[in-house]
Amino acid sequence: MKITKVQLFVHDLQKMQKFYSDQLGFALLESTGDYFTIAVGESKMTFEKVPTAIQKQYHIALNIPRNLFYQAKIWAKERVGLLTSEGQDEVYFDFLKAYSCYFYDPEGNILEFIARQEVNPEQDTAYFSMEQVLQIGEINVTTDDILAAARKLNEYAIKPINDQKIQPDALHFLGNYEDGANILLGPSERLWYFSDKKAVISPICIEINDMLQLFVDEKGQLTISQKR
Repeated sequence: MKITKVQLFVHDLQKMQKFYSDQLGFALLESTGDYFTIAVGESKMTFEKVPTAIQKQYHIALNIPRNLFYQAKIWAKERVGLLTSEGQDEVYFDFLKAYSCYFYDPEGNILEFIARQEVNPEQDTAYFSMEQVLQIGEINVTTDDILAAARKLNEYAIKPINDQKIQPDALHFLGNYEDGANILLGPSERLWYFSDKKAVISPICIEINDMLQLFVDEKGQLTISQKR
């Protein structure tokens, strides 16, 4: 499974474009008065403007080369600052064999650099920039109907890693370990790791393998379709 494109929704389009394109340095592929799209390594990310009455909050993990984690940490700390937990600004996930660090974008979305030590390739450089980002490694699906969403995803062979049992009040990592990409399926009101923000049911469109589209509406209902 590869996350080839995600469509997120934002309130202040201009501020978000400036952050992602100018401050972070993602390549801007398209920009209008209603949306903009950036290249995220092999993936794409589109931000579309919506009214402020629509609630939303996202977690996006970016796969980076396994040998550039500390360079990426320094790079992020200098530009945006890192989130901390119990005095630490990084974490090692044993079940993913990965190092991660976190930071916010202007609308409080949680961005993560993740260096999967067994999956992500190395790059022959000692420097980090957004050009070294490989692809989108994680994106959240927040819904209070976890069991129904998990059943739908299972129909398309998107299953929990390590055969994790689905629990209605827990966060689940779905997708093959070897592919280095996960859908994070979890309920609202759950506190995000390294953050004081709680998960919010948010509209989102996720494209898998250039062909499968997952859409979550404002009520957290998941629908899945094939691209034509």
